[in-house]
Amino acid sequence: MQIGGPSGGCLITKDLDVKLDFDSLKKLGAMIGSGGLVVMDENTCMVEVARFFMNFTQNESCGKCVPCREGTRRMLEILEDIVAGKGTLEQLDILQELGEAITDTALCGLGKSAALPVLSTLKNFREEYLDHVVNKRCRTGNCQALRRYVIDPSKCKGCSKCARNCPVSAITGKVKEPFTIDATKCIKCGACMDNCPFGAIHTES
Repeated sequence: MQIGGPSGGCLITKDLDVKLDFDSLKKLGAMIGSGGLVVMDENTCMVEVARFFMNFTQNESCGKCVPCREGTRRMLEILEDIVAGKGTLEQLDILQELGEAITDTALCGLGKSAALPVLSTLKNFREEYLDHVVNKRCRTGNCQALRRYVIDPSKCKGCSKCARNCPVSAITGKVKEPFTIDATKCIKCGACMDNCPFGAIHTES
């Protein structure tokens, strides 16, 4: 659950019985804030959640102080790299350092809480970040750049419709035989899946 509005921290199941007061939530890297509460399940990518809220707070930054103006922009750039499958382990450390620096040095309440969604997800869902960075995989399948389109040879009839609709010619094969997708060429647009009349194409995370 994400509590406190767009710049609130993300908590996990073990925190359900925590008191809803300022000090209790602050210890967990969260806050009461606007009182908003967003509940998510295992089908939610927490890295994308962090990116989404960082995008909001970065846009809301007034730009008066450097930590918030430049720090949130850099954090957003790193998160966008990670959900695009371009992230590195070094960037996870940079995210942590930037988040702590912004929290300690920003001038206003927005700046001081801007990094909470990232810092709390780095703490509570670090394995998801590692999956994105090390394995180039989003376990929920929500990060489109990390999806892998696959043709099931048992369902493919070799009609070639997928190949004819692929904008980058990433699909090859012989008519009336199963086709294959070259993952190195695939841009993950989903045109093949949309055009397959046999439901032979699916995504793997």
